[in-house]
Amino acid sequence: MLSIIITFFMLLVIIIAIVQNSEPVTLAFFSWKVQLSQAELIIYSAVIGGAIVAVLTLPKLASKALKVRSLRKELFNLKKKGLEMEKRADEEKSQ
Repeated sequence: MLSIIITFFMLLVIIIAIVQNSEPVTLAFFSWKVQLSQAELIIYSAVIGGAIVAVLTLPKLASKALKVRSLRKELFNLKKKGLEMEKRADEEKSQ
């Protein structure tokens, strides 16, 4: 829930910055030059930054998902073993 609130406020700040900055600006990157409004530059920067963060966190999320899957499988097997041991103990008590 906290991450949703933080994301909302970050989006609000970006929208405010876009509305207040609509003057044209020339972006020069090595020999490449393009003219666009500051609002477009802010939007593109936010989207590219979000994409970079998503790509960098993807391996960690994938490894966590695999770990959770492995732990669930281990838990299932341990519960199964526990039930088998209880069943054996009940059988030995009844004999």
